[in-house]
Amino acid sequence: MKFIDDDDENHGLPIDASAGPWVAAGAKFTLRQLRYFVAAVAHGGAAQASRRLFIAQPSIASAIRGLEAHFGVQLCIRHHAQGITLTPAGERFHRDAVALLRRVHAFEQSALAGHELAGGEISVGCYEPMAPWLLPRLITGFRARHPGVRFRIGDGEQPELVDGLRRGRYDLAIVYDQALGDDLDRTPLRASAQPHVLLAAGHPLAACPTLTLAQLSAAPMILLDVEPSRRYFLGLFEAAGLTPSVAFASPSIEMVRGLVGHGAGFALLVTRPAADLTYDGMRVVARPLAGRLATTTIVAATLAGAQPTPLTRAFVDHCVAALAEDGDAGDGEGVGEAVAGPRAA
Repeated sequence: MKFIDDDDENHGLPIDASAGPWVAAGAKFTLRQLRYFVAAVAHGGAAQASRRLFIAQPSIASAIRGLEAHFGVQLCIRHHAQGITLTPAGERFHRDAVALLRRVHAFEQSALAGHELAGGEISVGCYEPMAPWLLPRLITGFRARHPGVRFRIGDGEQPELVDGLRRGRYDLAIVYDQALGDDLDRTPLRASAQPHVLLAAGHPLAACPTLTLAQLSAAPMILLDVEPSRRYFLGLFEAAGLTPSVAFASPSIEMVRGLVGHGAGFALLVTRPAADLTYDGMRVVARPLAGRLATTTIVAATLAGAQPTPLTRAFVDHCVAALAEDGDAGDGEGVGEAVAGPRAA
């Protein structure tokens, strides 16, 4: 039996050749080197990984050089100020490194399972517009029962989160069940709510109790420019044979709300923050769209074929139970005059 002896982290892990040809070489390298290498690939380079993970860039670059020297193979091509590109050998090495780190993570969590999840770390990604509403209560609720568990949190557009799952950056991602590949398993968490129209309090359309897409098509639109929301909102107009007049587009839901609050146009949203004020104090109101429109399901996605750790399974079960308590409350928080009380996002 051979060992990966991780001096930096003061523990070894017994392995065998099934973890890939690299570890069967019998040479000594560290788990930290592998983690830094995988992080650099996930974020597009050592500099990018350093900024996102608060790890010194020289440490990440040194880890990659050490692996290359150790195995006698070039893992990546460095592009000045533009990150890295994996070589064919680097692609294979990265795939095996991710698999090995998953085994390490599963081993740690399995060992902790007998201690009622007394510790361990879980990496969770969440679709950015829903993350501020969803993650805080899910994480704090879970840690109230398991205070030793550590969380690494990421948010972003759905394609970015799915890519993070495939690259081993996340244990699970909370996303919409849209355009997900067959390589992902899904656990349904809740149905999303109907989209609503967000308007400045003084907007002429705010006087209408409900609105139609036909009424909105001639008005300037502020588009939430993240996937899959972008495709979904524009698709609603397309399905009705209409073309919206997009005046501004932003990936930030608060920028969208701010522009709406200043009267620059309307927005279609699903997420509904509880406050009816924008960051700079402008009042906004929500109005329902007429008719029942296509919605989707919020799911916890994990990589198919990769056995989830006990910690990951426990957190997914917690999410299912916590969101089931919301009943049919929907997918946002009540905003303005049209909606009363808090709802899900």
